Amino acid sequence: MVLTCLVFTLSSITLSNKVQADATITDTSFVALPGNKMELRIDFDAPPPIPRSYMIENPARVVLDLWGVKNGLGTKNLDIKSGQVDSVNLAEVKGRVRLIANLYEATEYDAYIEENSLFIVFGSGTVARSSDASVSPKKTLTAQAASARTTIQSIDFRRIEGDLGRILITLTDSKAGVDIVEEGSNVIVNLIGAQIPADLEQRIDVQDFSTPITFIDAMGNGNNTSILIKPSAQPYDYLAYQSENQLVIDFKPITDAEADQLQREKFPYTGEKLSLNFQDIDIRSVLQIIADVTDLNLVVSDTVGGNITLRLKNVPWDQALELVLKTKSLDKRVIGNVMMVAPASEIAERERFELETNKQVAELAPLNTLFLQVNYAKAAEIAALLSSEQGMLSERGSMKPDPRTNMLLIQDTDRNIAKVRRALKKLDVPVRQVMIEARIVTVSTDATKDLGVQWSLGGVNDGSNRVVIGSGMDDVRRAGGGLPITEIPTTLNVDLGATTTGASNFAIGFGNNDLFLGFQISALEADGQAEVISQPKIITANGKQARIQSGNEIPFQTVEDGEVSIEFKDVVLSLDVTPQITPDNRLILDLKVNQDSVGETLPNGEVGIDTNELETQVLVDNGETVVLGGVFKNETSRSLAKTPFFGDLPIVGNLFRHTLNKDNKVELLIFITPKIIEESVTAR
Repeated sequence: MVLTCLVFTLSSITLSNKVQADATITDTSFVALPGNKMELRIDFDAPPPIPRSYMIENPARVVLDLWGVKNGLGTKNLDIKSGQVDSVNLAEVKGRVRLIANLYEATEYDAYIEENSLFIVFGSGTVARSSDASVSPKKTLTAQAASARTTIQSIDFRRIEGDLGRILITLTDSKAGVDIVEEGSNVIVNLIGAQIPADLEQRIDVQDFSTPITFIDAMGNGNNTSILIKPSAQPYDYLAYQSENQLVIDFKPITDAEADQLQREKFPYTGEKLSLNFQDIDIRSVLQIIADVTDLNLVVSDTVGGNITLRLKNVPWDQALELVLKTKSLDKRVIGNVMMVAPASEIAERERFELETNKQVAELAPLNTLFLQVNYAKAAEIAALLSSEQGMLSERGSMKPDPRTNMLLIQDTDRNIAKVRRALKKLDVPVRQVMIEARIVTVSTDATKDLGVQWSLGGVNDGSNRVVIGSGMDDVRRAGGGLPITEIPTTLNVDLGATTTGASNFAIGFGNNDLFLGFQISALEADGQAEVISQPKIITANGKQARIQSGNEIPFQTVEDGEVSIEFKDVVLSLDVTPQITPDNRLILDLKVNQDSVGETLPNGEVGIDTNELETQVLVDNGETVVLGGVFKNETSRSLAKTPFFGDLPIVGNLFRHTLNKDNKVELLIFITPKIIEESVTAR
């Protein structure tokens, strides 16, 4: 069973390059023609574009879209009430004006353009010309080029998470009219002015996807297209929206309770159906018949009288009763199983009299005094709420809180005191609490590149030429099989190798007569790691702010009237969290993060403070973690060490240099996990 439909547009419609320059509606007029016809004239300040038009039979309407037109009348509604036309609405959407003619019944129409005016003639038969019509040549709407027609490009079906069925209809443009109607158990999408290719006129079977949709039938109807959607027997709701040239229709399964609620909102009458067919019957007899059907006791005022003619078939009794009452300007009041019927004015007068009587009784009623204990809330807050202008006390009543005992002293009539008791029972309840766990983490990303070359010079005494490869100079010596290497004084060595622990080393040794030559190349790229600097936990009541703060104070001097004093500035990392528990046990968190750091020192010796602040609101599930980040601190350094003269040589000078580039980026990350503290119940 189809329950409801909503159609809306997500984005504005873009005009094509073929649309004429903007024209503005300047005036409208209409004239009655013979044969129950009517001619509507719309004047523009420039030649209007050829509109696209279509008709809707139920309700009877004629719709014309005027692209590139603006409404300059200052009004959207035109009251016509001539011929078959009741009224005309001019709805201006970005880029167009949609003219909607509301008809008494469906009728033929014709439209043509003469100079700067658009004429629309409503009525059957040939089109008659009004006496004041222009005699210039006219352009009929049927002269619109076929190339400008909208065409359906594709019809797709998708299954979305949650057993939701989605139909996507892609068009060549966004100018087609969309009319979605319900016929029986089917939903029909009428695309006015959109043609469908022959290969798309087919049935799509989607019943195996476990969605509320079983079949999709697409069929052409002249220049229009109808798409019939056959839903399954399970309750569902559907939503249609258009974005640019794509129409999307979503079918969502719902529960029986949700289906009943939607049905009541759409059609609020739920009584047993009955049929009534009477000619000039006394209205009291009709009321008695309805009372017999509903088993209600009936009380009818003496002023109710007159006859009524009605013919109702399979109508809910509550709808039939409302129709009868409205026809005779009657109203009803139902108390228990008794229904009272009287003229609406009489009931309103009686209720007004009762209100005045109750007011007089309240003004004369004696005042009583009562002490009420407030357990969980603050008595002052309850007193401010209940004793306000819109509160529950009378003009003579008063309410005072006692902060020491957290009690309320109330003085008022018994009736108002009872109202305060009921309100206090609702308000004075334990407030749910939330435990907030925060993890404050610094993530340091070090990109340290350390590149160097270590030259060593040694002597080889065995007279042979040998090349030894190892991971360092010590390895070279070991790999040489105990070669008698004569160490050259260290003044001849150049050590520009990387000294950082963990650097990868690669050494090659050369032996040639008495000389042993080796060098070492090292490279390092080390990444930093995360460090948890704080992990506080705090419990706060629902709706109350919790604050976590860590830092120190920086002293600075101030001079005033020659006197020097020491003041302190806070340099802190603070986190403010205000939780709000939703009815479905989720949490809305208002978050504010503030990080201070010591900045530059000013010429007068004072120290500046750099502040980074983040403020946001998020919706999370119970126990879900929120991550806040984006606060960075970058440190970049570069150093160069080289051997004089040799380090400055082209190309080979790189062998006598040691460069160190360091890029240290520190990001502050805050992980927040809120958890609702459930109330524990102990059974004894």
